[in-house]
Amino acid sequence: MKKIIDKLTEHFKGNRSTAYIAFGLFVVGFLFFIANSVLLMVSSGRPYVWLRVALKIGTDLPWVAGSMLGTNYYPTKRNRLLMGALVWYMLGDIAVMFSFQVGGVLYCIGHVLLLRAIIETTYIRKWQKLLFFVCFIASLMIFLLVIHDIRSIVIGTVYVMIVSAVMVFSLTNRFFWLAGIVFIVSDITGLLREAYFNNNYAYTVTSAIYTTAFFMLCISVYSTNCKEVVTVNDLFSMLSDSKSMDVSFWVCGKLALGLIKGEKRYSYERIDLAYDIDHTDDFLAWIRHAGYERNHRYSGGIRSYYSEKYGELVILPCRFEKDGSAVLTTENGTQLELDKGFFEEVHVLGRTIPCIAPGGQELIKEVIEE
Repeated sequence: MKKIIDKLTEHFKGNRSTAYIAFGLFVVGFLFFIANSVLLMVSSGRPYVWLRVALKIGTDLPWVAGSMLGTNYYPTKRNRLLMGALVWYMLGDIAVMFSFQVGGVLYCIGHVLLLRAIIETTYIRKWQKLLFFVCFIASLMIFLLVIHDIRSIVIGTVYVMIVSAVMVFSLTNRFFWLAGIVFIVSDITGLLREAYFNNNYAYTVTSAIYTTAFFMLCISVYSTNCKEVVTVNDLFSMLSDSKSMDVSFWVCGKLALGLIKGEKRYSYERIDLAYDIDHTDDFLAWIRHAGYERNHRYSGGIRSYYSEKYGELVILPCRFEKDGSAVLTTENGTQLELDKGFFEEVHVLGRTIPCIAPGGQELIKEVIEE
């Protein structure tokens, strides 16, 4: 227990009282879960329905409250998205006791929010997209073979598509993958319970599985440094943030090439920014303001940063001459001479993105891939 409290105290920046409160909330949640499970095993359920509702709220609410404490200390993009998912899961957990269909809808909303948290913080690889397609087609074929009601097929297909995406896309995120799989198991066992084993024993088992997944998401709020991608939304936020401090930079590297070529990619593993070395102090002040933490230091003014809000960032120094030309130092130390044709304002979704590459994008691509 002492190790847990010490770890929570470190998470809450030395505030031991808050650590005890968070730990107490999680303990209360488990105690309510045990009480609810015991009541299910010894009663028929219906006469105690409102007591069960109270116990269910007592099971989920402490975990949501505990997660809110973590989010207040680490108000990251991932945590804010997870909090919305937890709230909808809690509502679904209560509603399913009265209506399986209503609970399923609320669960589905929670799955959508969890899916957004995964996409915004995890790099989705090609094999995951292929696996999602296979799972979706397989599920659709099963529905067409065993179900004859068109409405049920449509509803089931939409739900399976969302749930499969949660499972498959979470596989490369070290904080989400196990929770994603457990959620799938809980959904499958819930459907089996509703169709074949609708009794208190089956409900206790499915409730335990679902509670495990719920707890995993709560714990993930207390885990940091897991944003593996930079999305288009992150780029837009960075531009708005930089304008508030009157700082200029240019997007370069693979992200700039993608924007210029009109690629429809939503996320990249990192973003490269070129900055004017004559305004280094102002640019680094914005870096600190944006919440970036330095990962490494390279020679020649090149630095690598990480932010839970924006992801990984590499900044590259650029020296401008009086004639408008510039010299950009790349990550491997190569110096590229750029004329005015290398700079272009790219319009993306109504936003104007300053980029470096046009006339020499092939040259920059060769340097990047060396």
